[in-house]
Amino acid sequence: MIVKSNLELKGGNHAVLMLHGLSGSNLEVARIAQSLHARGFSVFAPNIEGYCFDTQTTPWQDWIEKAKEHLERMLTRYETVSVLGLSMGATLALALAEQENIASMALLGTAMDYKGWAIPWYRFLLRLGRIFPEINFTYKEEPPFGVKNPELRAKMKQSFTKRKYAEAGGEEISLKHLIQGDYLIEYVQKNLDAVSAPVLVIHAIEDETCSVRGAEKMFNQIHSKHKEFIYLGDSYHLITIDNQRQTVFNEVERFFCANINAMTHSDAFDIPKIYSKELKRIAARA
Repeated sequence: MIVKSNLELKGGNHAVLMLHGLSGSNLEVARIAQSLHARGFSVFAPNIEGYCFDTQTTPWQDWIEKAKEHLERMLTRYETVSVLGLSMGATLALALAEQENIASMALLGTAMDYKGWAIPWYRFLLRLGRIFPEINFTYKEEPPFGVKNPELRAKMKQSFTKRKYAEAGGEEISLKHLIQGDYLIEYVQKNLDAVSAPVLVIHAIEDETCSVRGAEKMFNQIHSKHKEFIYLGDSYHLITIDNQRQTVFNEVERFFCANINAMTHSDAFDIPKIYSKELKRIAARA
């Protein structure tokens, strides 16, 4: 059975809205949600009908409106609200930032194109599907399932043999979902200069779904005064569960905490000089 309920972890006065990938679910961001909650954040990760897996596709404008409703509700309850997006969820987060006031953003494996090395063959169907909407096609997930880690990949494969869903997402994605996602990408690309919130972009160099070049182009076009780009060299698309997930967790927490402290002119969060456990080990050896 697919779990479609929202994920909510109540913490302090500073919150994070989390947006998962296209035709996925909040299970994709559950680990990083727990990590942020442990740092004192309140976390809310919705499953948006028509956007998440195993729901009838809705227009991309509806995805923005639903995400906006969640954001505005959170803004009435918390002192600050930051937004984290994974894959198409990062694109959706950009759409919000172009319209709403967001404390800070973390964009993970941002979907600014479908030009990763694993899926070039079906890109032509996006244009064809726009011209002939009656065309119905479903792309079934195949290895590497967005992960470079071989053990985790084996678990994903085993999960898909037992059920329609795994931590990496749904076992399939429809052409209709992909087309609406393509429309959302086009909309966001046209309005990137409206993004001014502090932005952290983390992207795997070997991302098999969305090219790092698309993320770089987006990064250069946004008008945020404070923006950082971190490259990962040992992961594929789903960086929240792959080999370098702890690095992702650490960097997102550091970025959010530092920006909230600066924004509120307070020490709401303690930020160690060496935050990453990996960096601590290197410093100790040195």
